[in-house]
Amino acid sequence: MSEEIKQHTIEYFFKKYNIEDPDEKMKYLPILTDVIYDYNMHVVNLEKETDEYKKNQIKAGIDEVLEKIEKTLNK
Repeated sequence: MSEEIKQHTIEYFFKKYNIEDPDEKMKYLPILTDVIYDYNMHVVNLEKETDEYKKNQIKAGIDEVLEKIEKTLNK
């Protein structure tokens, strides 16, 4: 994973994928709210975890969530 693993807002992802139109943002908001919450919870769990194996599992989960966000915003 190339980007730093830390919590992000939905606005961060809109900027990352160049979503600027308010109507388009409104379309994605209900789709992405729970997904980004899930992403942020993975990050919180990663910060708390001390076991390296479990950290790798959480990182894999983060990658899956980021992939879902990317697929949603690149449509």
